Amino acid sequence: MPWSPPFDEQAATLREQLASSRILELEVAREVPNFREIVRDPAWLQRLTGRHEYSGFTRQQLFDDSVRTGNAHRVISLLRSFQQAVAAGRTTTDPPIVGQRGPHGKRIYTRADILNMSNLRRQGRINDVDWMAWEMEMVAAGREGRIIGAVPLDRSRSGGGR
Repeated sequence: MPWSPPFDEQAATLREQLASSRILELEVAREVPNFREIVRDPAWLQRLTGRHEYSGFTRQQLFDDSVRTGNAHRVISLLRSFQQAVAAGRTTTDPPIVGQRGPHGKRIYTRADILNMSNLRRQGRINDVDWMAWEMEMVAAGREGRIIGAVPLDRSRSGGGR
């Protein structure tokens, strides 16, 4: 009986990953031929640190996950959005990162921040004085446009604009 080495699961997994990465690279190269130049561009690296407009994740997180899972469509989409931003001259106009300070040093909030505070209040973890201060801050933030994803005032009132 001929001898054969035992099955090496790590080697098999590595072979699958290499094959998958080659397929991903070929698909991306077909759709974005200059992708190798793009990924070395300092502006691309800077853009990866920004937040994706709709998901809230950093572009680096989305890019890494896309590569790891072999999602060529997402990789291509991220590269093309960068190309479009460069063409429009707006590679650094990312939406503000939640919790950071705006141009006037004031905090920027999201709807998730507001819901979280509301939940804490319902649980009795925020006292009346702190809650009043929070409400005043939210009114000011709304007026100053410091709430990401805020509901427009004309849509937040019931009665259809009476």
